Amino acid sequence: MMKKLTQTELDYILQQHSLWLQHQGGERAVLNNTDLSHLNLEGAVLHRANLTRTNFTNANLCDADMSDADITYAIFKEADLNNASFRDADLRNADFSYAQMPNVDLYRADVYRADFNNANLNDDAFNKPTIGNTIITLRGSGKSECLAFH
Repeated sequence: MMKKLTQTELDYILQQHSLWLQHQGGERAVLNNTDLSHLNLEGAVLHRANLTRTNFTNANLCDADMSDADITYAIFKEADLNNASFRDADLRNADFSYAQMPNVDLYRADVYRADFNNANLNDDAFNKPTIGNTIITLRGSGKSECLAFH
């Protein structure tokens, strides 16, 4: 059964998670199987949090940082994810249907079997940084090569 949190309870967990990330006590946010639908998580820092099967339906997640988090099977239906970061996050089987996702960062995120049906998603959400004409020093060789990728 899914636990429903109030905004006050969520704010406390976010505060404790922030302390944990800064190595100042607190504790990691473990919000798996939690109902956070319709709550305000604007600017929330959930980096490295456990968000497995969390329900974010209709939640405000603008500017939220969910990088490197476990977000498998989470539900983001109709959520506002403008400027949210999911870098390196595990989003396998997550449901983003009808989510607002302009300017979202999905770089290196695992989106295997994630549902983006009818989501408002920028074309460049999955783009990798440009590495053309980058100087790469090959380990142990001592020499650099300029690689031009096309």
